[in-house]
Amino acid sequence: MADEAAITKRRRHRRSRGEGEDGAALVEFALVSILLCVLLFGIINFGLILSFKQDMTRAAAEGARAGAVAVAGQSEADAEVATDEAVREFGDRFTDGCATDGMKTADGSSGCDVRIHNCDGVTYDPDDAIPDCVTVELRYDYQSHPLLPDIPLMSAFLPDEIKASSVVRINE
Repeated sequence: MADEAAITKRRRHRRSRGEGEDGAALVEFALVSILLCVLLFGIINFGLILSFKQDMTRAAAEGARAGAVAVAGQSEADAEVATDEAVREFGDRFTDGCATDGMKTADGSSGCDVRIHNCDGVTYDPDDAIPDCVTVELRYDYQSHPLLPDIPLMSAFLPDEIKASSVVRINE
């Protein structure tokens, strides 16, 4: 009988010791789920930025190619039109092409940079030489015009600006 009383006392002691751990799993899940959500949204945001960068690179290449195959004297105009059309294909947000908010030139104005120049690095002078390269540079002010709303803890890891450029030699 003494043994039964001791066993019953031990069972009660075991139950009371483990009773406070019922909510521990919920607290652990809450802490881990925050980290998982930040990681998941980080992956989604990185994928969107990478896709956008590829679109910008394609737009720059399309513009440079159009300028390179244009009739002499039309290179810059054709490159600008082709670049603008390629930027419009990014999506609904970019229906204004190079004039879309966020797209900017090297000097900060709205638009896309298209330059006709000599490939040897010498600045093109229409009186001295025939240009032989088309360069298209695209810049997007990501900090002021993010593609997704601001996600806490993520903005420190996102780029301020997304750039793409392409240089193509003009056919003669």
